[in-house]
Amino acid sequence: MHLVYNISTMNKHNNNHKSTTLYDAGGWFLILMFFGVSFLGVIIDYLWNYFILFLALRLLHIKLTVKRKTVYTVIITAFGLVIDWLYYEITWGTTVIGALRIPALFKNPGTQPGLELATILIPMILIGIVNYFASRLYLHLNLKSAVIVGGMMMVFTAPWLIAAFVLLRW
Repeated sequence: MHLVYNISTMNKHNNNHKSTTLYDAGGWFLILMFFGVSFLGVIIDYLWNYFILFLALRLLHIKLTVKRKTVYTVIITAFGLVIDWLYYEITWGTTVIGALRIPALFKNPGTQPGLELATILIPMILIGIVNYFASRLYLHLNLKSAVIVGGMMMVFTAPWLIAAFVLLRW
């Protein structure tokens, strides 16, 4: 796309006739690249969460409607994305929320890999708690089943890839 604007018509105080040529550099490709990749990541995360929930419920011999499992997975995926984001920001990034600024625990990723890997226990526990309460309150599972679902989700949906990407410098 080739756009030409006459600046002199935009600026009445200037009598010089100047024009600027603007080129469309990418258009839909750039939109897809910036938003599509993120959206694809959320879809893959949702599908992984659904798969682990499916396995946990199958292990427990619990049958639920597809709608109930879908809504549950949307809820835990949303919470999981927030937990994963906070984990990354607090561990290796700098969290800024309004006037609140929390510096990263590790300024240089990979300098203390054992300690950095140990910090993954925090999001794992949070994911387990969220899944436990969501399965108790929304899926109406008994205590034992909710603990098993929460435990499986805690282990298999933890942000292992985030830690791998940072620590292995992929």
